[in-house]
Amino acid sequence: MRLPPFLTYVLRRLVISTIVLFGVTIVAFSMAYLLPSDPVTSRYPDITPEQRAEMRAQMGLDQPMIVQYLRYMESVFAGEFGRSFGTGNAVAADLALRIPATLELAVYGILFGVLVGLPLGILAAVYRGKFVDSVVRVVNLAVESVPAFWLGVILVFTLYFQLRVVPSPIGRLSPIFTAPPTFTGFFTIDALIAGRFDVALAALRQLMLPAFILGLGIVSPIVRITRAALGESLQEDYITFGRALGLRSRQLVLGDALRGALVPIVTTLGFIIGNVLAGAAVVETVFAWPGLGRYAVTAITTSDMAPVSTCILLIASCVAIANLLVDLSYALIDPRIRHEYAR
Repeated sequence: MRLPPFLTYVLRRLVISTIVLFGVTIVAFSMAYLLPSDPVTSRYPDITPEQRAEMRAQMGLDQPMIVQYLRYMESVFAGEFGRSFGTGNAVAADLALRIPATLELAVYGILFGVLVGLPLGILAAVYRGKFVDSVVRVVNLAVESVPAFWLGVILVFTLYFQLRVVPSPIGRLSPIFTAPPTFTGFFTIDALIAGRFDVALAALRQLMLPAFILGLGIVSPIVRITRAALGESLQEDYITFGRALGLRSRQLVLGDALRGALVPIVTTLGFIIGNVLAGAAVVETVFAWPGLGRYAVTAITTSDMAPVSTCILLIASCVAIANLLVDLSYALIDPRIRHEYAR
């Protein structure tokens, strides 16, 4: 039985992604293995060489890299993804507690970046070469030039320590509140479902500043690509023809021209997902956010190989899935691409 061409394309992309992810595991594990220190030295710097050798043997760190890698891959297929020497738990169990925190932060950050960057890019394209365009470009350059970690520290110092208008950067929820029952893993949503509106408001207040910092890194590329793509789309003949027919500018810009510019914009959003997960490590460290990024940073500083490799594998998987979804979304945006996929 011959599969439809579109399904064949999806399956081919999944196979290629699987091969790429397998290569990512080799590179990530090799890099973690070649780190100059090891978990024993990081956790127990004052023990004797004999005690260090004994503990390395107990942890299996005295075995060749290929043996350690095969043992790690066995745990990957078992769904455990190795064991963290820092927490003593299976990495999968640690990630189950931390991934929802990172996802909540990333979702709110991406929403902020899109809701701010897309309108600014549209304004810059519509008023290209005019005062509004110049203002947007200057603001965009300023946002792009400010490091996230520096801005986070400055805002925490100013808004919390000086003005006391934001809560302390101590994670997802203040200690005076208890976490809501888990439905989605998002505290803001779970608290609303449970009817605990005070907890939802507290979780949102904790989330606003780190999501703002994370979202700022998304604004700049969205503004640039929207301005460029929409500016080209507004020069197309069908837009000129629509203006000659007397169609409203809002319909031409937000309807026809923006739809014609969606392919590069959606492509940029796909690439942004990987950057968000990587940038979350800095934001989570500054704001003591108990997510995937902070977990990876801690694992790197303690030379904990399994969490480092798994975090890299997880980020690579998210990027591969995002790229596949972006490619498939082209068929919904552009009929020409949909026809090509159908072939």
